[in-house]
Amino acid sequence: MFAQNIKIAKFNVSNNDKALIIAEVGVNHEGNYENCLKLIKSASKSGADLVKLQFADPNTDYDNDTFSHKLYKKTLLSKEQIYNIYKYSRKNKINIFTTFGKKNYDFFKKLNQCCFKVSSSLMHDYYFINDLLKLNKAVILSTGVSDIKDIDLVLNLISKQRNKKIGILHCRSLYPTNFNKLNLSRISYLRKRYGIITGFSDHSIGTEAAAASIHYGAKIIEKHFTFNENKKGYDHNISLNPKNFEKMVNKIRENEKMIGKYDFSIKDNVKDFQKIKKVYRSFVLNKNKKMNNFLHQGDFSLKRTNSIRDFEFFHKLFPYIIKKKLKKNCSAGKKLKLSDFKK
Repeated sequence: MFAQNIKIAKFNVSNNDKALIIAEVGVNHEGNYENCLKLIKSASKSGADLVKLQFADPNTDYDNDTFSHKLYKKTLLSKEQIYNIYKYSRKNKINIFTTFGKKNYDFFKKLNQCCFKVSSSLMHDYYFINDLLKLNKAVILSTGVSDIKDIDLVLNLISKQRNKKIGILHCRSLYPTNFNKLNLSRISYLRKRYGIITGFSDHSIGTEAAAASIHYGAKIIEKHFTFNENKKGYDHNISLNPKNFEKMVNKIRENEKMIGKYDFSIKDNVKDFQKIKKVYRSFVLNKNKKMNNFLHQGDFSLKRTNSIRDFEFFHKLFPYIIKKKLKKNCSAGKKLKLSDFKK
């Protein structure tokens, strides 16, 4: 139903690729243009694949008496500044994008950003999501304020669109989110339920949750970014500074190596296989056995020997041991091989 391989900027996003890591500068620039540029550059140097900003029109998106109106009015950058930020980012080969509302659709459409992100509070705006999908770029949805039936409905509606490049992030719109409320198992649940690329938008404190999300199948990870985690207000307290963001990226990459792949072969690496053979146990005869005889339980045992030659896989050899006759006389102490048995 949904794309299993999504191209965002130069990155492939799929269940077989490394996770895409997004640094959310958001509003941590506090409305300061120069500080915003510094945050973007630092986030990229700290290992972020993409850098994200937030842009909202406080007068149309929020009632005047809400905290959000006050916040976004205070942090609002002009469209000219946004344009220059994109110009700066492209000059420095930094992949940048912004979350925004439908009033600013035309402006950000012209900026031709690498993908689109729909914030948790806008996930119920089906018509806005539909308009974003028409631009044929990847669209990432956050689920922080959605019930499972809400998610069912939204994904069912947009599944009818031609653009299938959609990812969905598990998110808790709790700032900060305590560890016991993270519910990371929802990441794998969303993936199984919808057959969709899944990820995690992390509002917890520290690096642990983002790294742990890898083990539940997160392929897009979003974490807030700041210069000062201890600063009050905005999103500083749920953010990581450059040093800790880099630590998080390293933890994520280390955990990806730990996960590895669904390949149970013990022969895929020659050097490792030589080591494995040294601890492998072979079937060895306990007594002399004559040709044309079947073997019985007491006739053989499993032993570790000094010889690592004539390796036989259990799944190949054992059916012969219990079902086939010997084709030659065999002495006690002999390590059994396929060639000892009749076909």
